[in-house]
Formats: sequence, structure tokens, C-alpha cells
Amino acid sequence: MKKTDRKAIKKEIAPAALSSEEAALYLGLSKCDLDQSRISGDLSGLIPPRFIRIGRRVRYRMSDLEQWLNSHDNFTTLAEESSS
Repeated sequence: MKKTDRKAIKKEIAPAALSSEEAALYLGLSKCDLDQSRISGDLSGLIPPRFIRIGRRVRYRMSDLEQWLNSHDNFTTLAEESSS
């Protein structure tokens, strides 16, 4: 398989696990905040998303990121948030 073929395939297949940079971008966070949360166990007062290690690399499963996002309350207004 040619190198260009592999690049094309990689673009077509969505990764099951994201790097810290990709996960931070997906969550709308800084990479630094996400990295620090793995050490401290705290992400702005919340439990950070689960991660996995593959060798020395850290990866975030898309399913874990989705679950983490869905586990937080949704509000339509700030007034609604402050009343809960």
C-alpha cells in the first residue's frame, strides 16, 4: 500500500481514540487543562473524562468523551442553572 493510500484511508476512518490535543479540541478545553486534570483528578470542579494508555501515549475513547459530556446537566439559561 502506498503512503498516499494510507493517508486517504486515515482521513476516511474516524478514530476510536483521540490524542490529548484532539480530545481537548473536541471538548472545547485547553490541552493543558485536560493534561493537568489527569494528574489532579479535577477539571474545573468536575471529575475529568476517563482515558487509556497505549504504551506511553494517552488516548481518550470517543465513547468515554460522549459519556462524560452527557453526564453533566444541561441548562437553557443561567437563571435555570443557578436555581438548581
